Amino acid sequence: MTGNKIIAYLYRLQDKQQKWKWLRSCYFGLKKVSPLLLIGILIRCLMLSFFQPHGFFYEIYHLDKFSWISDANSVAHLLSCVFFDVALLLLCVAVAWYRGSLFDEEEAIPSAVVALILLFFINFHVKRTPADGTGQVNLSGNIPFIEVLAIGLIGAYFYHVGKKYLHLKSVWSFSMGTIVLGGAIKGLEHLFSTNVFSNLSGPVLSGIGSLLSDDQHQLSSIILRETGRNLFVWLGFISPDQVLVAHTDSDLTRANLSAALIKGNLEGLPHPLNIYSLSDSFAVLGGYGQVLALLLLFLLFSRYRNHRIDAWKHLLPVFLNVNSGFLAEIPLFFNFVLLIPFILVPVISILLGTLALKSGLIFPSVYQVPLNTPTILNAFMGTNGHWGSLIFTLIILIISILLYYPFFKVLETSAFSSIRAEEEQK
Repeated sequence: MTGNKIIAYLYRLQDKQQKWKWLRSCYFGLKKVSPLLLIGILIRCLMLSFFQPHGFFYEIYHLDKFSWISDANSVAHLLSCVFFDVALLLLCVAVAWYRGSLFDEEEAIPSAVVALILLFFINFHVKRTPADGTGQVNLSGNIPFIEVLAIGLIGAYFYHVGKKYLHLKSVWSFSMGTIVLGGAIKGLEHLFSTNVFSNLSGPVLSGIGSLLSDDQHQLSSIILRETGRNLFVWLGFISPDQVLVAHTDSDLTRANLSAALIKGNLEGLPHPLNIYSLSDSFAVLGGYGQVLALLLLFLLFSRYRNHRIDAWKHLLPVFLNVNSGFLAEIPLFFNFVLLIPFILVPVISILLGTLALKSGLIFPSVYQVPLNTPTILNAFMGTNGHWGSLIFTLIILIISILLYYPFFKVLETSAFSSIRAEEEQK
């Protein structure tokens, strides 16, 4: 009965959040720019796997012997940044346009213009090269989604309030008002010596890790770190180019590696429980939130062809632990139905990994794995090919799928209700 009540509550919550206009605006923008994000992410995966040292395929095929790899890496990086830049621009404009249209159809385009001015004013930086003094306008792909979504909404609300209550009607008055608002935000940044939005995701996520860096062998600290990180990702503090990096250079991992090399095996290591052997090995299958399980549910069990196509499109990057595009495609940000599994499933994976390590069923990961190693091979390669770790990883993935399934059904049912309502309106 308790389980049925929870599911019923999730259905009501999903229906309720679909009526929130600010959230609908965010999801509209994310859906519109997801193709551009996917192209940028695929190029970034190509760069990380093939063109960068320590990349998975770079090491397998010994690509360091080719002189053109360095140039290919630069070109791929530039192309991915271009797609990320355009996607972030359009995301801000689309969110403001849709929110403005919900106020009044005449407010859609002006809201988008105001949001675009704010985005330029706050986040576009002009860099000048000393050689020729030429300028370059740049919007980096490391800006978190929360920032662009917030600026889009601020632009729409500012135009609506300015027109209705502040009696700003002319183009010049709105331009000056937008500049004043942007200046106020920049002034707050300088006053408090911090960025209100820009590049906030990096410091937040790295801060969570650094706070627990001295206590990485405590299970409670590892769970707290994983929970905090996934919570901030759910809030949108993740950028399109953000990539998970394994903690193979920590003191605990280095101590384990030294002991393993001296003994010639992985038994009796000094620190079997650490972030690398638990979180990086079993709690990030598909990136943040263990979302490979959710993607496989869409791929195998979704009743909608579009959902299955979206899952196929994101299968490769998610399989390589780059999931920001898939998170935007779902969309996951501020989705209260997915908040529980997004945080809970990785925690359960860590607890199961702890039991398996303590009981001797598997060995802890100690060896460094190449960048962008396929997600299910992390523990296998981290233990130098221990088959028990690979089998246990697949078991973790199956359990994660089962845990995500009730929430997946809620999303599917809500999607069916929305499509049916649209058809009835037609």
